[in-house]
Amino acid sequence: MITLEQVKKLLDDPTISDEEAYEIRTQCYLLAEIIFEQWQKDKKNGKLPKHKPANDEDLDSIRDSIISGS
Repeated sequence: MITLEQVKKLLDDPTISDEEAYEIRTQCYLLAEIIFEQWQKDKKNGKLPKHKPANDEDLDSIRDSIISGS
């Protein structure tokens, strides 16, 4: 979970209130949940493209960028 300070930094608005940052973070998590659930349905129904990264290094860099938020 990202902190409220991280939300403010990502939005490039340190003046945003904690309540606003909390609401934005909550809405982002809800949207992510909807997207993930749809992805699971598409995967189950075979609707996803058959694409694989070229090698394990690509997977590592994708994973690292997700974790670091970049």
